[in-house]
Amino acid sequence: MRTELAANVTAFLEKTAAAVGRIAADRFHGELQFFCTEQGVQSPIEDLFAIAVHAQCSAVGCLVNPSPAWGPDGKPKLGSGIHITPQVAVGTYSVDFLVAAVGLGPHEDANPVIVELDGHAFHDKDKRQRSYEKARDRHLVKQGFRVLHYTGSDVVADPHRVAYEVLEMLGLYAYGSRESYNPADPLGEEHGC
Repeated sequence: MRTELAANVTAFLEKTAAAVGRIAADRFHGELQFFCTEQGVQSPIEDLFAIAVHAQCSAVGCLVNPSPAWGPDGKPKLGSGIHITPQVAVGTYSVDFLVAAVGLGPHEDANPVIVELDGHAFHDKDKRQRSYEKARDRHLVKQGFRVLHYTGSDVVADPHRVAYEVLEMLGLYAYGSRESYNPADPLGEEHGC
């Protein structure tokens, strides 16, 4: 069994890995720019959250919004991965994001998470607005959703932390080597994720 690659093979591998990395970076940039501008994402804090979710998933090799798979009955079903959908109508209410895990780990049947990103311009303006939001949250919980609220300041300060917490709640890190979030290493690169 070989333990080392020849010097010319190692050099070729390094050059090729760098080229593949640039291609992946360009693809990631294009896909996220499209997602943020064409899929209903409505504000800069929502952009930051969506990008961070995609990055966290990419870091652990989890697909985001994967193509449907075909079930044994010949009908399409949701593909395994994280599904993130902005501006979802739930009854008469609209939510910022619905995030669901399909076919992932011990929590694969866990209820989806609704993520509300509360910027000062639109939330907690007055007593009537706060009452409306509390009633909406009660309705969503009764429908079986888990609801997480983050301030715009939370998202701007560390979008990766917010994304990590949401994905952790969905069980994304249940079998991985990431035990906790480290702001100095937001994508878990030091641990091989």
